[in-house]
Amino acid sequence: MAQLPLFLNSAKLRCLMIGGGTVAARKLETLVKHGVSCRIVAKSINDEVQQLADENELSIELRSFAPFDLDGVNLVIAATNDREVNAQIASACASRSVMVNVVDDYELSTATFPAIVDRSPVLVAVSTDGRSPTLARRIKSKLEGHLSEGLGRLAEYISVKRKEHGGEVSRPLWDAVIDSTIPDLLERGDEKGAEDQFKRLQSDSSQKRGFVSLVGAGPGDPALLTLKAIRCMERADIVYYDNLVSSEVLDRVRKDAQKVYVGKKRKFAGIRQAEINRLLRDDALAGKRVVRLKGGDPFMFGRGGEEIESLISDAIEFEVVPGITAALGCSAYAGIPLTHRDYSQSVRFVTGHLKSDEIHLDWPELARPEQTLVVYMGLANLRLFTDNLIKNGMGPDVGIAVISRGTFPDQKVIKSTVGEIGVELERHELVSPTTAIIGNVVAFSDRLESDE
Repeated sequence: MAQLPLFLNSAKLRCLMIGGGTVAARKLETLVKHGVSCRIVAKSINDEVQQLADENELSIELRSFAPFDLDGVNLVIAATNDREVNAQIASACASRSVMVNVVDDYELSTATFPAIVDRSPVLVAVSTDGRSPTLARRIKSKLEGHLSEGLGRLAEYISVKRKEHGGEVSRPLWDAVIDSTIPDLLERGDEKGAEDQFKRLQSDSSQKRGFVSLVGAGPGDPALLTLKAIRCMERADIVYYDNLVSSEVLDRVRKDAQKVYVGKKRKFAGIRQAEINRLLRDDALAGKRVVRLKGGDPFMFGRGGEEIESLISDAIEFEVVPGITAALGCSAYAGIPLTHRDYSQSVRFVTGHLKSDEIHLDWPELARPEQTLVVYMGLANLRLFTDNLIKNGMGPDVGIAVISRGTFPDQKVIKSTVGEIGVELERHELVSPTTAIIGNVVAFSDRLESDE
């Protein structure tokens, strides 16, 4: 490693900024934000530097750099547009053992500015050893997405608790605090709930109560997971998932978390819902952080409502993390708009699962024109579905798209009409899960493709 990662006490830094242009302004803004005492030496300054100086009462001297400027300084930023001058500044700093950052010149610098993720008092710094500032910024952006805005609040909370309890609190308890629901409670502003949870953690471990997160895993592509969903998965002790959750999504679960399959497949009943409810309850009562991972969105044909009813009845804390539904994900990846001002003014979502060998739906209502119909999980009964639509007034030439494994790299889209889709499906072998989109928007998407 060519660099030493080091955090400096900004209150004890005395910085000299040499230069007054755009680059100097960018560095100066970072310095004053973190409370560094600065003065400026430059032949001229732009309006941005002048404004920063005025707002922060910084001293400005309009002249060239001189070696005596280093008196009383322990950090120098060389931000002139003259490399020869910057080299002279770097040499002068070296002779006095003063740290210097020569902007955009790694070879002349003894100190560099990292890309910073600020969740004060938590700071994360990223450096590529001068190889690629662009890469460092990209990594910073990824970290910003993963690190909760409430992380600083958690750090402050732990600091207060450490002062209150001193050496009476063991390291395992701090680990338990971080892995508990306290971070979620603090992020929601529920300080009383956080305090109650802390007291429970201090008491007999058998009294600990866990937390259940009903998390929408989206339609399959892990890039469509929400940031909150990923945070839940990374903190889970145990994850219950169904067959609509892709292996690529499961790879985002914490590596040492227990993963339990509770899904239902066609012709296989799987674990009964009452048993799933019991498993969620028992693990939460045992103090575990439980994630119920459901394909799409938990409240869209996902029986999430039944599961939270059970949790409420047992007074178990929970949250619902929405996910991108199959309808939204599959339509977008297939290039089919669900609504269009000229073709469809509403969307209806229905499930194609049979109950008692019948699909109990309002067929005349579903067959109405100028709306889009999205059928979930209906591949086995799609012919019965389209026949009922035609019998109740839908034109046989209305477009339909059947999307297999939507949002996955091997996604397959079969387009036809409601009158002919049965014949088309016989010619293609489709893999579940499937989503069907019915309406004039399908024909509109064909026009878009022909125009490309």
